[in-house]
Amino acid sequence: MAINGSSVEQCLALINELDDAVENARKTLINAEACVINRKYLQDHLEMLKGLLPDALEQAESIIKEDAAIRAQTAQDCSEALTNAQNRAKQMIADAQNQVAQAQNEVKKATDAAQRTVQEAQQRAQDEASRIVQQANQEATAIHAKAEQERNELVSHENVYRVATVEAEELRESTRKELLQIRQNTFDYLDNVMGEVDRCLSSLSNDIRMERNELNNHR
Repeated sequence: MAINGSSVEQCLALINELDDAVENARKTLINAEACVINRKYLQDHLEMLKGLLPDALEQAESIIKEDAAIRAQTAQDCSEALTNAQNRAKQMIADAQNQVAQAQNEVKKATDAAQRTVQEAQQRAQDEASRIVQQANQEATAIHAKAEQERNELVSHENVYRVATVEAEELRESTRKELLQIRQNTFDYLDNVMGEVDRCLSSLSNDIRMERNELNNHR
């Protein structure tokens, strides 16, 4: 009888055959626990087992050693993987901290720049308004002085005086309207500057929030 497979598998197959033979053996009439089995069949199987056992034991020992080596290698791989993961996590945390610091620095720079822009715009608006008011006052004073001079020179010509007065008043009104328009333009300019600063800060705030969310996702 030929049994294929490794020595271990052959030993198991022989043991199973012997077990089947005992299970199916004819029972004796004297003792219900005793049975009759072919001696030659039993001896042949036992001899085969004796011949296979050394190889089977050697294979079993080899399998045990191989399993131990695999377990040891697996443990080493797991330890290395854990160490690498911890190092990557530390690096990711350090990178995230650097990004947060850079974002905070950018926010500070943007805030400082925005404050300087607003201050410069306010100063320019104030300077321009002061210049226009001064120029308007000078022009109004000159016109008034000229009108007074003409009135004194042409006191008998009432129509000329009235025309000069009307023109002076019209110029004053025109100057007042121009100043109001300049003031409105100044406020609009400041509002646009502040709006741009607000959008810049909002964008930086969104970037910081995204960096924080990404950092939290890597925890």
